[in-house]
Amino acid sequence: MRCFRWITLTMVAAIVVATNSCTSHDLFDQQVTQSISDSLSPVDSLDRNHNWLLTKTRSITVEANANVNAQWLKILTDDPRLSEDAEVATQVMITEGQKTYNMSFCFPSIVTTLYAALIDDQGLYTVTAFSPEDRKVDFSEPLYTKQNILYTPQPQTFVYCYEEEMPDFLKVDFDFNDIILNISYERTGEREIRFHVELAAVGTDRQVGAAIRLKNFKYDEIESVTTVGGASFNVNTSGQDVPDQMLVVHKDRTPLLMSNTENKEAVINLFCDAHWATGDLLTENFGLIQRKRYNVGRGTDFQTMVPREVTYIVTFKEKTGLEYLNFDLIDPFIIKEYNGGIFEVHQFANRNDWVLQEYKIADIVKLPWALTIPYKKFRHTLEGVNIGFKKKEIMGFGAYSSVRGHTFGEWSMNSNLAQDWYLNEYATDNQVY
Repeated sequence: MRCFRWITLTMVAAIVVATNSCTSHDLFDQQVTQSISDSLSPVDSLDRNHNWLLTKTRSITVEANANVNAQWLKILTDDPRLSEDAEVATQVMITEGQKTYNMSFCFPSIVTTLYAALIDDQGLYTVTAFSPEDRKVDFSEPLYTKQNILYTPQPQTFVYCYEEEMPDFLKVDFDFNDIILNISYERTGEREIRFHVELAAVGTDRQVGAAIRLKNFKYDEIESVTTVGGASFNVNTSGQDVPDQMLVVHKDRTPLLMSNTENKEAVINLFCDAHWATGDLLTENFGLIQRKRYNVGRGTDFQTMVPREVTYIVTFKEKTGLEYLNFDLIDPFIIKEYNGGIFEVHQFANRNDWVLQEYKIADIVKLPWALTIPYKKFRHTLEGVNIGFKKKEIMGFGAYSSVRGHTFGEWSMNSNLAQDWYLNEYATDNQVY
């Protein structure tokens, strides 16, 4: 990955060596390391209370009191009759005799109106609007009843963007494209939830694995995990399993369901090697593997791939509690090697957690190592392009820095501002994929 040119690694190394030489028994100086990290940060004056979330979470009670012979109750991010971008934030099957449903879900912070929809056996929609601040919703005054919708709203997709360099802050370039995962989920039965996982880009040239922890859901609470069509990221497009000799950072290739080492939470096993998961690597190339970068650039130095998707069918032993599953409890993380150790890179809310590999790391970088974008059309940055500088109140440069009032840097400095920075209209076209 490209390093920042405005401070040389030689200078940084000199500072570290000088600091360490003055310490007789403790070679790690948190204050000096933080100072170096601050100088490398692409954004100054960060919001000290930033949670790096672009979403809100709500739990509501819905009274399905409309007599429309509904089969499904869904929460939508937009009015499906007026917009083709409405997504399903959560859904539940209507049970005969049951009128009240508790539902928990996440949605983009910029959304100001949500919609509840009852769908009958003919696919006709009865829809009512409500405020994100409401805690109770009913259909006593619907916007419309039994209307045909020209398309079927799909499950809400969140885009997970990772910096693989963690914890090597000297090499981080803040392009957040080393691994790009598009993830959605939907409840498809009383005890069944399907997770749709798409590997959209690989911008690293190192081996990286990945998995999903289901927070607050125990390994023993799950009956089974299977995939649609028996698909696997650990099998390339030629039908070959990732070979044993390549299992370095994440060695458990076979089990789809794993357990959190510490507290036995359920873990969905995604892949052992992101490059193998693209489908491009072959076993006969072993020893001569060229780890290309996929979907993060243009020209001969980069490779284009069709994003691969695997759908995981998770069947729980009981239906109780599934109504509370939301993106806050879905913790996708990547697994990587650094300096002989194995580390996990989590979203900011889970930055101090470890799931499969126990490790200790100082929290020394102001910016997070991963971002969650609640926007399926998000255009991630090109290789080596910073996501958005902002220094000393001056408009900077980067993929999302050109439209004042809608920049990543402004959001970084004040989490209440520019919460829509990730929309396509605010991207610099020649700096995003």
